[in-house]
Amino acid sequence: MEKMETKKSKKGIRVATGVILGVLVGVLTSNIALWLPIGIAIGAAFGYTNQKKS
Repeated sequence: MEKMETKKSKKGIRVATGVILGVLVGVLTSNIALWLPIGIAIGAAFGYTNQKKS
Protein backbone atom coordinates (compact mmCIF):
# COMPACT_ATOMS: atom_id res chain seq x y z
CA MET A 1 0.00 0.00 0.00
CA GLU A 2 2.84 2.40 0.80
CA LYS A 3 4.50 1.85 -2.58
CA MET A 4 1.35 2.97 -4.40
CA GLU A 5 1.12 6.16 -2.35
CA THR A 6 4.79 6.92 -3.01
CA LYS A 7 4.32 6.59 -6.77
CA LYS A 8 1.31 8.90 -6.68
CA SER A 9 3.16 11.52 -4.65
CA LYS A 10 6.16 11.43 -6.99
CA LYS A 11 3.87 11.94 -9.97
CA GLY A 12 2.25 14.89 -8.21
CA ILE A 13 5.62 16.39 -7.41
CA ARG A 14 6.62 16.20 -11.07
CA VAL A 15 3.40 17.89 -12.21
CA ALA A 16 3.84 20.58 -9.55
CA THR A 17 7.42 21.15 -10.69
CA GLY A 18 6.17 21.55 -14.26
CA VAL A 19 3.61 24.10 -13.12
CA ILE A 20 6.25 26.06 -11.23
CA LEU A 21 8.61 26.06 -14.21
CA GLY A 22 5.79 27.07 -16.53
CA VAL A 23 4.84 29.98 -14.31
CA LEU A 24 8.45 31.11 -13.97
CA VAL A 25 9.06 31.08 -17.71
CA GLY A 26 5.68 32.73 -18.25
CA VAL A 27 6.52 35.55 -15.87
CA LEU A 28 9.94 36.04 -17.44
CA THR A 29 8.49 36.18 -20.95
CA SER A 30 5.27 37.99 -19.91
CA ASN A 31 3.18 35.20 -21.41
CA ILE A 32 1.78 33.07 -18.56
CA ALA A 33 -1.22 31.98 -20.65
CA LEU A 34 1.13 30.09 -22.98
CA TRP A 35 3.71 28.70 -20.57
CA LEU A 36 1.43 27.49 -17.77
CA PRO A 37 -0.20 24.74 -19.89
CA ILE A 38 3.18 23.87 -21.41
CA GLY A 39 4.62 23.44 -17.91
CA ILE A 40 1.69 21.24 -16.88
CA ALA A 41 2.13 19.09 -19.99
CA ILE A 42 5.87 18.70 -19.42
CA GLY A 43 5.36 17.77 -15.76
CA ALA A 44 2.68 15.23 -16.67
CA ALA A 45 4.93 13.78 -19.38
CA PHE A 46 7.78 13.30 -16.91
CA GLY A 47 5.43 11.60 -14.48
CA TYR A 48 4.05 9.33 -17.19
CA THR A 49 7.43 8.29 -18.60
CA ASN A 50 8.78 7.49 -15.15
CA GLN A 51 5.66 5.45 -14.39
CA LYS A 52 6.23 3.26 -17.46
CA LYS A 53 9.81 2.44 -16.42
CA SER A 54 8.76 1.11 -13.00
